[in-house]
Amino acid sequence: MSWARGNEGQLEHPENDLTAEADFANKLRPEPHNFDDIVDYPDPAVVLYRNQQSTKQAIWWTIGTIVLSLCNAGLGLILARLIGGPYCISGEASWLCSRSAEIWWPLWACLIPVLGLSGCAVIMLRKLKAYLRWRPWMGAFWVLVPHAMIWMITVLQIAIIGHDVFNR
Repeated sequence: MSWARGNEGQLEHPENDLTAEADFANKLRPEPHNFDDIVDYPDPAVVLYRNQQSTKQAIWWTIGTIVLSLCNAGLGLILARLIGGPYCISGEASWLCSRSAEIWWPLWACLIPVLGLSGCAVIMLRKLKAYLRWRPWMGAFWVLVPHAMIWMITVLQIAIIGHDVFNR
């Protein structure tokens, strides 16, 4: 079955022209070889909808990871302050009041950025293998890489050095 082209070289049925949505970079589906393969092919309108949803999901994943990272770290700091410890009593620290808090809080604070980055990579590969729009997920991945690296570089040194990191 072939579609006739209009005056401007466009397909007569725009739901079949997915290149307008920049989906030409998607992994191509295998060509159908028999009637059953044709029947199993997804509806182009459904594919277009899923591609648009993939972009929105990638944007929300990125924003959610960044916001959850900040909330998670803040919650951990509040919890560490409520638990208290010898550094707060002596006036050496105001948030991380014990050596154990200096170890568990950086690990806790880096959890969401690392899981968000890893989850983004897994979802990106699943979108690619499902023949859906994966490039927004690659963009989200490259936003989350420096986000996770900044958290790990700035926060994990507290676990290594301790409260002396602030006194230098």
